[in-house]
Amino acid sequence: MNQLRRYAVPIFLPALLFATAEACLVPVLPARAVELGADTALAGLIAGMLMIGQVIGDLPSSWMVARLGEQRTMIVAAALGAAGAAVAAVGSSVTVLLVGTLLVGMAAAAFNLARHALLTELVPVSHRARAMSVLGGTVRGGLFLGPMLVAPLIAWFGSTSAFVASIALSVVVAVLLVLMPDPETLLRAGLPAEAPTSDVPAADQSHDAHASDTTASAPSLWQTLVSSRRVLATMGLGIAAVQLLRSSRQVILPLWGTHIGADTETIALIMGIAGALDLALFYVSGQLMDRFGRLWVVLPTLLGLAVTHLALLPVHGPWGLLVTASLMSLANGLGSGIIMTMGADLAPEHHPAAFLGAWRLVADAGSASSPLILSGLAAAAGIAASAAVMAGLGVVGAWLLWHFTPKFLPPELSGRGRV
Repeated sequence: MNQLRRYAVPIFLPALLFATAEACLVPVLPARAVELGADTALAGLIAGMLMIGQVIGDLPSSWMVARLGEQRTMIVAAALGAAGAAVAAVGSSVTVLLVGTLLVGMAAAAFNLARHALLTELVPVSHRARAMSVLGGTVRGGLFLGPMLVAPLIAWFGSTSAFVASIALSVVVAVLLVLMPDPETLLRAGLPAEAPTSDVPAADQSHDAHASDTTASAPSLWQTLVSSRRVLATMGLGIAAVQLLRSSRQVILPLWGTHIGADTETIALIMGIAGALDLALFYVSGQLMDRFGRLWVVLPTLLGLAVTHLALLPVHGPWGLLVTASLMSLANGLGSGIIMTMGADLAPEHHPAAFLGAWRLVADAGSASSPLILSGLAAAAGIAASAAVMAGLGVVGAWLLWHFTPKFLPPELSGRGRV
């Protein structure tokens, strides 16, 4: 952990604050949508607009990082996040709420890609998973702090206060980034002359995304999608399944709470407690990945999320929801940073932002499809059917990663020989 302290203020602190701003909205979106006249299926779709916005935001994010740099991209993203939360707060219709939530998701895509690209370039492979786990831990920290912050605010001032808190935190992030030195310049000053990946063999030279060189200009997202289609269509689909179940967790838990009659404050408290447990294993995740390989983390995470989705079926009260949400969070917490780590493993050494944008696009497509599947199945067959289907898709994703990861990552990174 000592070697990661230099990244704490320039990278991890703004990421934590931004994740908290986004998480402030998670407990209130379904309830606000219902207040505006949405049914359960439409409320689930509104909540899922955060993930859908990330998919849309992935398209221009790599372009922004390549041309504006990480620091400016994050400033723009924080401002957009504040604007989106403001639109959602003042909206008097489901449509306006949808648009505001979509903008917040787009802001998250740009912000997260900028941090991911910077760590990929700066952190040695020997410490990559731990760095990415801590970055993933900032998201989990936000998922804990956001609901815990807004739970009393909602009780005292109503659901609009959650949107106000999100706006305030996004503004704080933007101001902090404006006042701070450029983290890329600051952190590169202390790096050794050799490339950060020089101490470990290249993760994968078999797919065309690694064909760039130091003098080539950064490829476009579309060019990268085409050249990296093999890895994206195999490992990428498995990673999309991880994101599918992760984002399902953020939507199905509040929806299940509404389904069993829990009030908004109780749901927010349950989400906050679950978020705290999400933090418990984030650094352990990085240690396991760096020592044993990526499969030792991604497979238990995905299968654990699948089983806990099935465990929702007999839940009929808030205590049962708390227990299931807690187990789901432990499974999710074990996978902290796994998607960012595997993306960094596969990305080319030079100009990684385009590949990371493509990788995140595929992963976020899993996130975005989650509310569509949940809302569609909830409308057609009930929310229980949604949970069962998600569990089945998790098992399929685990098989894809088990089978294809060794084809693109060497044994010291995949960990297949140790599983």
